[in-house]
Amino acid sequence: MMWVMRAGQNSVYYDKFLTESKVFLPWTGFKKDLSCFSCRPEFRSLVENEKGDVHRTSVSNWAGQLYSFTVDAKKDDWVLIPSKGSHTYCLSKITGDYAFDENEPSELYHSRDIKVILKDIPKSIFSQEIIYSLGAFRTIFKARHEEEIIRAIKKWRDKKG
Repeated sequence: MMWVMRAGQNSVYYDKFLTESKVFLPWTGFKKDLSCFSCRPEFRSLVENEKGDVHRTSVSNWAGQLYSFTVDAKKDDWVLIPSKGSHTYCLSKITGDYAFDENEPSELYHSRDIKVILKDIPKSIFSQEIIYSLGAFRTIFKARHEEEIIRAIKKWRDKKG
């Protein structure tokens, strides 16, 4: 499985992700250990309680992303992390389970350990279809065309030497 996990608005946490070898959930709020939640309705209730009166589509969207980050994502899954402007990507692998740290100084309470595999992968190596699919507005989502993405990265890496 391959995920795209954004490093906050304008990739403000991109360097932190790579330096600390972690992906974080870059949202404000949700200062609560999410490991006790196991199903989508529980995450939906959490979002409704946290965000109050918001559109049900937004609630579903946020709940789905929380579920993906804490439950769906597994060790050995691939993660593409877009840099600022999504001009380059970092390819990583998840190496740890979901973790909560209420003392995280940047308020990025939710994380997963990763191993950085390749950095500075240019967007230009991907087909237009892949580029469009990677441009979704969600913070966390499953990447489509995983095999094609991996092939393009391997081809780029092999040419690069």
